[in-house]
Amino acid sequence: MDDMTAAFAHKLAASLPPSADLQAAFASTDSDDDDDLGRVPPRLGFNTVPKLCKTILSRNNVTASVPLEIRSSTFAPGSGLFIGREAPILSSNSKPDRKYDGIEAGREIYRSKPLMMASDGAGGDDGWCHFCWGNTKGFFGEEKGEGTKACAGCRVASFCSKQCQKSAWARFHKDECKILKKTPGIKPQNLLAHRLVWFQQKGYITSEQGAVIQGLEAHFDEYTREEGGKTTEVYDVAMAIREVTGEGKEKKIDVGLIWKLVPALWTNCVRLRAPSSKETVAFALDLVTAMVNHSCEPNAFAFLEKGEIRVRSLKKIAPGEEITICYIDPTIDVKGRQEILLDEHFFECDCTRCKAEIKLQKRMVAADGETSMTTLRKAQLSLLDLIKSAVTASKYPGVYPDFDNLAVVESKMNTIMKNAFPNLDWRDDLDPVPMVRICLSVLYIEQGKPAQALRNAFRGHFTGGRSRTGPDAVNILVNMVHVLMAAGCLPADSPVLKDPSFPSLLDISNVTYGFLHEACKDAGEVFGGDCEYTRAIGDLFAKMMGRLPAGSSRPPEEEFVRELEVSIKKVKEWAGVVDEEEA
Repeated sequence: MDDMTAAFAHKLAASLPPSADLQAAFASTDSDDDDDLGRVPPRLGFNTVPKLCKTILSRNNVTASVPLEIRSSTFAPGSGLFIGREAPILSSNSKPDRKYDGIEAGREIYRSKPLMMASDGAGGDDGWCHFCWGNTKGFFGEEKGEGTKACAGCRVASFCSKQCQKSAWARFHKDECKILKKTPGIKPQNLLAHRLVWFQQKGYITSEQGAVIQGLEAHFDEYTREEGGKTTEVYDVAMAIREVTGEGKEKKIDVGLIWKLVPALWTNCVRLRAPSSKETVAFALDLVTAMVNHSCEPNAFAFLEKGEIRVRSLKKIAPGEEITICYIDPTIDVKGRQEILLDEHFFECDCTRCKAEIKLQKRMVAADGETSMTTLRKAQLSLLDLIKSAVTASKYPGVYPDFDNLAVVESKMNTIMKNAFPNLDWRDDLDPVPMVRICLSVLYIEQGKPAQALRNAFRGHFTGGRSRTGPDAVNILVNMVHVLMAAGCLPADSPVLKDPSFPSLLDISNVTYGFLHEACKDAGEVFGGDCEYTRAIGDLFAKMMGRLPAGSSRPPEEEFVRELEVSIKKVKEWAGVVDEEEA
């Protein structure tokens, strides 16, 4: 950070109201003045201010299936979101529900409409309308409707209809279009920081909402410290916002407040993904979800559906228990997760899953005798770089010839694994190998090589399943179905079918139907029956079942289950999958 930036930071810090003034503004949330974003001291628990808890959990912000409470967190400093301790009142007789026992696994906890949301895509027709947030692309390659069209001005924001484009223009896109045209790669959180200021100036933000936003944990000191911080980036974003929104009394917001809002949005905007993908679709500022703390072994997860955030349980959550979600991709290896969390949220997760995975790594390192945790980490990063390069090469055929040949990529992968453990075989369940094999299966399918895809898919699926739950487990099952369907369509004269060890087409068919039935059932439990993705998997299952000859066994009949167990065993043996109890 240069001297000018440092001086500006100090000037801003001096201009911010003292803590007593902040406290007074925070407590006074019943003002009729909706133009003030509010002033709240950092790290003050929302659970200490009932008025703001009521604002966050109001029916205007959240629709919950069970009572929710904001209390002092058991996982982190500050507040957290909890399942209510008291039984809900039954509307029929105004008496508490005596059967209330929290919430079971596979149930919707709540859904909410975010205060604002911005795409994480690079623009163009990504299938998502950036106003209503409907998805115009099918889950299995089919198109739904006419797709989306990019704004003619910025060519970044996309809309599914003229009505959505007009509505977006009136509410926020008129202001944002020039920003996106000038900086098409702007971070979605930074775009939302611009929008938040405009919303405040237009009166879209109430004083209560403003007080909640200003009270969110911003890690201001961590972001703006001179050594190892991100002061320059915060400064640049704050200056960019001031340039297009103005400052002072005329605009009803000062640059000091902007300076503090930027890291608050970086910290509290939630990543949202579609049910069918682990890729982030959008970042959203949502008051209730901002109360939810992190765990790498969470009891809930959030996803985007029809413009709403839906939060569902992954396991039973008892009355009075805190709700947790994973802030990042849960399939990343433990060190990778901790590095991202430390960089973005300034903490390292210490959940039971993280401890178990680190313990496994240390045990392997000790057993080998010639490696170290540092060597292992370098190998893991090399494997990730290798698969990323292969994925990039698949998007640009011929541009990166060293990674076009997937057999060579697999050979390099084996070399990295062998060098990491000279005296010990790299366990197939040690990250990131399971997910690397899943990625390889997708790339092999794109190259029209279903046999190689099937081998990698099976090894990745059956060796990495212990840590996969919820949406990731469903999506990997669906990926397996795609690979199996491709293998089942091999022509009769295909060379691979002449290999006596290759599974028969009957075995492949049995496993396809078995996995599709499992994916259909699990999707209903994970995402809910009203989720579009669940219905799409169900439609595919119904279509496939319609192709079965009359009188043949089918899932979930006992005869089919017996046949399925035999077929899975055959395919696993061919793929070289070693069960943990046999290892």
